Amino acid sequence: FSVTASDAPRSSNMFGQRSAADMFDQRSAEWQQYQEHLKKLELSPELLRRQSTQLMTGVASLAGVGAMHRDSQGREYAPLPGIGCDAVIDDAGATVVFVLPKLAAKGEDEEEISVMTSCDSDESQGLVAEAGQVCDPSGEASKIFLHGKSFTRTMELAGNSLTHSMQPNEYQLSVRRGLARLLVNTIGLDVTSFQSVDADMVFWKVSASRTRLQELATKYQFMMPHSDEAYDAVGMEVPKVNGVGLRAYGKFDASCPGDFIEFRSMDAIRLVVNEILLYVDLHAMQAQGLLSRWFPGAHYEEMQEMTNDVIGWPLASKKLCFPQDADSDSIQAYFGEEIGSFFSFYSEMISALKWPAGLSIIVLLVKHFRPFGATQHVVNSVQALFGCLVIIWGMWFVAHSLHSVDMNRIRWAADSQAVAELQLSEYQPAKRGQWTQGLLDLAGKALTFIFLLTVIITCTVVSLLIKNTRIATTVQTVITFLFSFLWGNLAKKIVMLENKRTQAQFNRALTMRLAFVKLFIFFTPLLRLAFLSPIAARHCVHHTTNATAAAQHVAKTFYAADGLPHNLKDFNIAEDSEDFLSWVDTMRIDASKNPIDYFLMMVSDLDSVASGNVSSAVSSATSYATTDAPKDEMCFRGCYPKICEISNRNSHTELQCYTSCAAALERSLNMLYLTHAVCTIVFILVPMLQVRWAARREIEEGEGQVYSLIQYQEKCHMQASYEYESWGGSYVEDFVEVILSFSVITCFSIVSPSMLIIGFIAQVFEYRLLVYRMTWITCRPFPASAEGLGEWFLILDVILYIAIIMNSLLLICVLRTDLDHMGAMEKLIVVVIITLSLIAIKVMLRISLHEQPREIAEAIDQNNEFVEALQLVRKRHKRFDQPRSHAHVQIGVLEE
Repeated sequence: FSVTASDAPRSSNMFGQRSAADMFDQRSAEWQQYQEHLKKLELSPELLRRQSTQLMTGVASLAGVGAMHRDSQGREYAPLPGIGCDAVIDDAGATVVFVLPKLAAKGEDEEEISVMTSCDSDESQGLVAEAGQVCDPSGEASKIFLHGKSFTRTMELAGNSLTHSMQPNEYQLSVRRGLARLLVNTIGLDVTSFQSVDADMVFWKVSASRTRLQELATKYQFMMPHSDEAYDAVGMEVPKVNGVGLRAYGKFDASCPGDFIEFRSMDAIRLVVNEILLYVDLHAMQAQGLLSRWFPGAHYEEMQEMTNDVIGWPLASKKLCFPQDADSDSIQAYFGEEIGSFFSFYSEMISALKWPAGLSIIVLLVKHFRPFGATQHVVNSVQALFGCLVIIWGMWFVAHSLHSVDMNRIRWAADSQAVAELQLSEYQPAKRGQWTQGLLDLAGKALTFIFLLTVIITCTVVSLLIKNTRIATTVQTVITFLFSFLWGNLAKKIVMLENKRTQAQFNRALTMRLAFVKLFIFFTPLLRLAFLSPIAARHCVHHTTNATAAAQHVAKTFYAADGLPHNLKDFNIAEDSEDFLSWVDTMRIDASKNPIDYFLMMVSDLDSVASGNVSSAVSSATSYATTDAPKDEMCFRGCYPKICEISNRNSHTELQCYTSCAAALERSLNMLYLTHAVCTIVFILVPMLQVRWAARREIEEGEGQVYSLIQYQEKCHMQASYEYESWGGSYVEDFVEVILSFSVITCFSIVSPSMLIIGFIAQVFEYRLLVYRMTWITCRPFPASAEGLGEWFLILDVILYIAIIMNSLLLICVLRTDLDHMGAMEKLIVVVIITLSLIAIKVMLRISLHEQPREIAEAIDQNNEFVEALQLVRKRHKRFDQPRSHAHVQIGVLEE
């Protein structure tokens, strides 16, 4: 093995290097031939299917999904997304890839050496000078290599001495030689190296032979699925649940490797990384500038399988509609249990979302076409029923998802995998247990409270300053996403203050802080628009106790001034007519009808603190809190009629109107949800462009040299790694976006059923883009293990309780239904009945779905029987290396 980088395979464009324009011209010519062919032949479904498949395969090749081919020298080439040429497939032996900076040639750093810091100064002791000498190379190397004695022996065998100060290049070369010897001789791994096309970095491809993987799996008691041969050996078959095999797992035993399936790339990554981390601190290498980055290697054939099996390419595939049940198994086998659990949850949500989305179409048809003479009251009642059904759907989905997670944990043996936990580079062991850490935790909570207060004040000021509802809706949407972005950056800093040790601990803490605060940010403007704005914009008539006179004054002064609906003229209804005044009276804030309005009046008046009118706000709030209302004042909600209609109710006509408040809330909901979906998709597409530009720039700098798959993956890791605040996304960020969509649907679909249709289409498209990004754009993350979704189900439970309360309040305060004619006590009873009924349904669903299905229990029992039978068979066939004598055993024969 040589640690000096060898040149990468070179070839000219004649060896299969095709530009995107050439491929496009070729496919265009094929399309012309296809059209001419249709003119000559009879059109048939089979012909269309075959020709469409060929055309879509051409489109796929332009997107970087194509078959491999060989050049005249036997090297494999394949297209990569958007780089404009084929790349060498050099993924062989790339279980883990180390990217090291190129060492400067002799003499290149002479100018830096002449101005270097002296190692005799106190400031330089034990440090690696950026432009100078390494003053304590042995001390610096001891931070990297965790086993001091074995490293000292390794360095001696490699001919390196770290007893005196060294130049940076000399120190890097010594450490690289020691690392290479450690990986190859001590750990027993295979290492190959090559240089990038622009000659600015060196790649080490690290892998382990099959025999070494077996040794490592036995050492770590690695859990592996049993093979078909093992089941055949005991005369049994792999049990299936819903058509999917449920294999038994067992601790790998190198003495009988045939009992287990072949090692997957995910298994090899875990075993190799586990062993490397026992000897080497990779974070220390990066901190000293000896290692640019490292990442698990992705293999082109596996990427193609993910594309064909999960992403659903070509586009004509049926998989464009819904995710398939087998998707989660394919994703888990490639990315690990953590990411597999996320996509399993996401795919089940999309599949389940089709039912309320279909139901929302019926609700919208009733709302806009009014079949069977449906009135506005009927439409509102249908929406109220629809909102309750959506909540029940959400309860069923959460309970079903919890059951599915348990099923995945059994199938994947997620709770028994010995997988290394990646330690954060920012972790400081010295701070653990100090009293200052408690103060930092308290400061994080205080900062969170201040941030939430800032959100409330900002939303209040915007609503007070901007009177135009359309402009206010746009500004509120922008502010919502701005605060969401700011909190995303601030939450990470707060969690980092808590000094978490591992990535899993960091993710759990970040999840709780990020999810609940973002829910608050998203809901604050919507809650204000739904409940506070109609009360804050109320119209009051002073010095009167006559309801009819007050209604006439409000109708002429406020409603008529704003413009009455045009269709009122068709009904010959004026602002002073009895029918219109009756409707205005339903807008009256009456304690006997709706006491909640008086609480909202108090809150809305306290909001004026933000505008500086503190004394008036406190005085008004006190009056509402201590009395029913001023005796000579009547107030009406600030909701203007938008569309009105006449209906017959109890043998008399009644005016029913769709108000400006309901229209503003629905418009704000649709804009917020649509903007959220568009932004999520855009943030998925941006890293795709970044990676392509970076790869093309490197190819241009390589001056015609052949590009390779490993170099493309390095650009993916640099531009779009799978970590928080990266363009490549992260586990927490991706999950939070899905949770936000679920929360808005369950809490507000009663007001805007069209959100479900928008959400369903957006989620299907986003799911495919996410899998594509994870496979081809995001550098393959370490396959982390996970026992389940844990804290995410706590968040979902909280969302469901919020949805129950939210829909009850929207039913009373926003939707105009038959409840408007009830008194306060009757409304309260109805709300309590609805709330308790929904909670009871939630409990029953959780209990009924918590029990393990019979087919799963039978499959587990069958696997337990298989394991016992397999152990018995192996004991019977076991042979001792040295047979023992039994001569000392008395067999009971008496000598004569």
